[in-house]
Amino acid sequence: MNIRKFAIASCAAFAVVSAYAQDDEVTSFEDFDEPVVESSATNGDTNANASVSSENAATNGVASASASSEDVTKLDLLSVETESEAEQAAIAKQVETVSTIDAAELQNTSKSVSKAINSASGVKVRKSGGMGSEGKINIRGMEGKNIKVLVNGVPVETQGNLGLDDIPIDQIADIEVYKGYIPARFATDGAGGAINIVTKKRNANTIDASYSFSSFNTHKASVSASHLIDSIAGAASLEIGVSGYFNHSDNDYEFTSPYMKSSTGKDTSVVRDHDHYTSYNVQAFANLMNAWFDQISLGASFGAFDKQIQGIEYRIKETISEGYNFGVSLGLDKKNFIARNLNLSYLHSFGFAENKIIDTSRVHCRNWFSCDVAKKNVGELTSMGLPKLRTVQVYDINELLNLDYQYAKDQFVYLNTLLRYHKENPEDDFGSEKMGFNTAGLPGEMLSVTTSISLENRFWNSRIQNLLGFKFHYMKAEISNMPTSLLIEPAVESNDYTDFSYDESLMFKIAKPIFVKASYQHAVRLPSPEELFGDGLRVSAAINLKPEEADNFNFGISVDLQELPLVTRLRFDGDVFYSYYKNRIHYMSSSQMSIPYFNMNPIRSWGYEGDVKLDVNEWVLLGTNWTFQDLRNIKYNARQGIPKDAIVPNIPRFFMNYLVEYHVGDLFSSEDFLKVWWSANYTDEYFYGWKISSRQSRKIKASFTQDIGVEYSLWDNKFGWSFEVDNITDSESFDKFGESKPGRSFATKIRYSFR
Repeated sequence: MNIRKFAIASCAAFAVVSAYAQDDEVTSFEDFDEPVVESSATNGDTNANASVSSENAATNGVASASASSEDVTKLDLLSVETESEAEQAAIAKQVETVSTIDAAELQNTSKSVSKAINSASGVKVRKSGGMGSEGKINIRGMEGKNIKVLVNGVPVETQGNLGLDDIPIDQIADIEVYKGYIPARFATDGAGGAINIVTKKRNANTIDASYSFSSFNTHKASVSASHLIDSIAGAASLEIGVSGYFNHSDNDYEFTSPYMKSSTGKDTSVVRDHDHYTSYNVQAFANLMNAWFDQISLGASFGAFDKQIQGIEYRIKETISEGYNFGVSLGLDKKNFIARNLNLSYLHSFGFAENKIIDTSRVHCRNWFSCDVAKKNVGELTSMGLPKLRTVQVYDINELLNLDYQYAKDQFVYLNTLLRYHKENPEDDFGSEKMGFNTAGLPGEMLSVTTSISLENRFWNSRIQNLLGFKFHYMKAEISNMPTSLLIEPAVESNDYTDFSYDESLMFKIAKPIFVKASYQHAVRLPSPEELFGDGLRVSAAINLKPEEADNFNFGISVDLQELPLVTRLRFDGDVFYSYYKNRIHYMSSSQMSIPYFNMNPIRSWGYEGDVKLDVNEWVLLGTNWTFQDLRNIKYNARQGIPKDAIVPNIPRFFMNYLVEYHVGDLFSSEDFLKVWWSANYTDEYFYGWKISSRQSRKIKASFTQDIGVEYSLWDNKFGWSFEVDNITDSESFDKFGESKPGRSFATKIRYSFR
């Protein structure tokens, strides 16, 4: 905690010194870049730009909403966000519990999406390794499948193997973080919140390419290109384009593990030697514009990945996972469809993915240093020695329909429907033959429909805004249950889920720089295919799993003061939140038997968060945010022996972020821009397991990490270069018990745009 106080004091001292700096005409990167609409004055990311002098979207209203409609396009089968959708989102975000991160400010950096959202208040992204590793997004204490990830409003889980950090940051316009709240205009379920990635569109006839290299032999490259053909038939025009990315990392950093003790009893440090990761993806699209439909979009994509599996408690030498996916999409967009002020957007997509786990080694390690070579394949992933060559084929069909209608002045209604068909077909002939029973699991299929309707009302010259939403959720799952005897045919059981969720949000603008928000949402999350179907070995099918439910409350205040004495601008966002979760879906691992997911007892959560940004002058930005969250078990859990009022384990309770940024334009020429920044994160210690005693040794240590970087761009941002150092002090930090994160690392990136 002393480190945290020191960092805050340093920021304050820097502010006093910077107050005497001279003014400069170029205030931010956006002053000479393509226009980007500023997000609403909500809890933003500390990397948001310092000195954007325009009004917030919260005060600009519809005018700023329509300005952003031309800057958003598709990625990986995801439809173009239409003008009406962009306008709807910009207006709605004024009242919603959302933080918006301007990814355009990060396009010249090597940051990943995880790194960007990890610096927002109320958000923690916890990873189990480097590039390609599992990452859990934690929003206000809820994480994993409780948090929905979307791209342009479409759930990313419907898009094959697309990972959060696979998406290049320079192909993203905005990252929206919804906290304890998923808008009804997103036709999806979810109980803890959502991350919506809004991709951007370059100007026509451009090529944009970037390449970055960083520690641990990490390479990231991306390219996008588009070409516009005018007047192909009357007023119609055709836009065609391609984009793609390539990622690779050896992830060979050193980590310490409490599972490996030295002769003196200390944790042993070893190098990750089996954690290589490679992924790539290519997409092509064609948009026919200004025909009877405003836009007809066709898209196709193909991607693949290859990942070694790293051991933590013991060594893994050969097991890998790999897969590929492809898909096609069709999108239709029409303003004034059938009736005036009725706008339509439709997306159809089909995707196929095949994923493999290859665990057929004759080597089996008892710990990190002691490995045996068997005469037959024994596998490495389980202590029981079960070889696997499991292949899962996944089919996804999605139909998304969005309608919005303005039926009176400042009165709107929105209808959104997502129909999804999902089918899995697992096979493991190799493992089943070796073991004499089915080791792959059984097929399963699922049909789900989520339909939402939203009513938006604005009163008193938009000083009061109200948003009321309802969602209907339906899912039917055909689940094959593994029999207890090889002589019994597997039973196929059907489970139908029907549920409702609803929300109410209110925003009141007290004065031009001050407004307050309040919201309530009864949220529902339906079980996922992984939770329902199991994997045939460690996780068995969960026939009777119930949907999760959450009642989320939020109250917030935002203040945006400009032209103050000694400083240019001061922004503050603060929130107090409370949640009550029922039927939380949980998995308790066991090395002895296959067990299903199950529903836990109720959990109560409350906390507060704050975000402060200070534009000291035209050159200097200071920022900090903080989060406290307390999650506790409500009732005694006899199944696990969890006492009443016990703190939920393995979730950070208190953390802070800091930012100091210096930026200047017209330094060596009239179209250059330089930015130098320092950022830091403090995370207080927390327990790995349920807290029974304050003397428990299995704690995840407190950490304080610092990053620095420099960014320089030329020629109206056609060329950009950056150099960054993460964890410059090489301090030890943890996201998970027993897995220390990478130490000091370096990254550099170049980006060039041909216009």
